[in-house]
Amino acid sequence: MKNYKNDFASFDDKIWLNAASEGPLPLVSAKALQDAVEWKSKPYQLDIPRFISTQKELKESIGRLLNVPFRDVILGNSASYGLHLLANGIPWKPGDEIILMQNDFPADILPWLALEQRGVVIRQVKARKQVLQPDELLENINERTKLFCISHVHTFTGVMLDVGQFAAICAEKGILFVLNLSQSVGTLPIDLSQLSVDAVVSAGYKWLCGPYGTGFCWIKPELRNQLIVNQAYWSAVLSEEDLKGEDALSPKDLKTARVFDVFGTANFFNFVPFKAAIDYFLDVGLKNVRSYHDRLIDRLIQEINTDQYEFISPKEGNQRSSLVFISHREKWKNEHIINQLIEQGIYPGFWKGNIRLAPHIYNTEEEILSVAKTLNNL
Repeated sequence: MKNYKNDFASFDDKIWLNAASEGPLPLVSAKALQDAVEWKSKPYQLDIPRFISTQKELKESIGRLLNVPFRDVILGNSASYGLHLLANGIPWKPGDEIILMQNDFPADILPWLALEQRGVVIRQVKARKQVLQPDELLENINERTKLFCISHVHTFTGVMLDVGQFAAICAEKGILFVLNLSQSVGTLPIDLSQLSVDAVVSAGYKWLCGPYGTGFCWIKPELRNQLIVNQAYWSAVLSEEDLKGEDALSPKDLKTARVFDVFGTANFFNFVPFKAAIDYFLDVGLKNVRSYHDRLIDRLIQEINTDQYEFISPKEGNQRSSLVFISHREKWKNEHIINQLIEQGIYPGFWKGNIRLAPHIYNTEEEILSVAKTLNNL
């Protein structure tokens, strides 16, 4: 099995199994950041072409990642940024309803709640099992349902949702479908040209291993053009001629994705290494990343003692993701186990009382064996 560990800095004999919360910078990204620091240290290197190219080149990389036109990519600083663009920009009417999944990650829920003050009904549907199923969405749709928002992979169970079925239902019923990719993009290929979705959002600092404070969204142009925004960042809306002139500025009715970018898009310290990280994964190939994850997870499943631990996340099938949730059969012991793992230099996640293992390509099979052995001996 190919070893990608050398593409990342030394972890000082620690084992990082929490890419689902924070992915480490690849070495190519760290080098790109050093370059950006030099540009800021020596501002004469920050010429206009470099200033302009930062955002454009990042959008091109994200466009290749999702197979969408780069001009439709919106740069953000989190998944929440794109969700707030939608929550604040869609022309809501009193009585409109939004369907969410109860116990989804809070980022998928919080941006919509303030709309209740405008008469929008927010329905958090409790799933019968771990996550909402397509038939449960159908059961809750009515003539007032306007939007459905959910995560591709559930943060708290590792279940990958059947987004194709959800997309088909929303398309048939005329409902906007918003998908959070934060726990899937960077772990497997995603082709938005093959998925009937109206908007996607994602953080960039998890599985894509970008700096903290990075993210993006894509909004279908037909929906994007309906959004009501009061957002006018000068580099996004003014032409070179505007900047040269001295006439009074007037409002501009622009429909391009650039209008929705987070302010400060020449954010060299974040966007330059973020592009390098995305390009790294594009070079590795997302199919190869998925295969690598599968081999590591297969080994975890083989080695963990199921007399001691039960698997919360799926062990096989289409619902299995790169997030592995386990629990000691005496669940109250999990917090103590987490503390013992950290004391031994193993860093998992801990959510809803369960242990989350999120291996990525910088982890090795030897590390997985070591983790399983440690768990079994606790």
